[in-house]
Amino acid sequence: METANPEETILALARSELDRWSAGDTIGYAQTAADDVTYFDNLGAQTRVDGIEAFREYLSALQGQIPEHTYEFVHPKVQVYGEVGILSLHYHAFAADGEILARGKGTSVYRHTDGEWQMVHTHWSTLEEA
Repeated sequence: METANPEETILALARSELDRWSAGDTIGYAQTAADDVTYFDNLGAQTRVDGIEAFREYLSALQGQIPEHTYEFVHPKVQVYGEVGILSLHYHAFAADGEILARGKGTSVYRHTDGEWQMVHTHWSTLEEA
């Protein structure tokens, strides 16, 4: 998925991760995670999850709990500093009938290693309805 433009590559990776998440494949969200990934959210991972095995275990526990949905990124921004890229965005999830299921905000940090970008940290939190 590597392109000449790191910003586009990172956005494409995030879409790929979240395509799997929105299809109910929670474990697939870890597809680009590095072995030393760290993760927080305000649902079940309020204490930091450390490492790929713990991350996969956490995501596995969510399998079947995330309804299939469509989503949109709102105001995504990628900042690249050499071998590090930071993605921040708002995430809106929609049911099949278009009803909003959830709104959230997230930040993911990627590291460029061995010719590919890997997720090394992610933090998600839900937003209250506006």
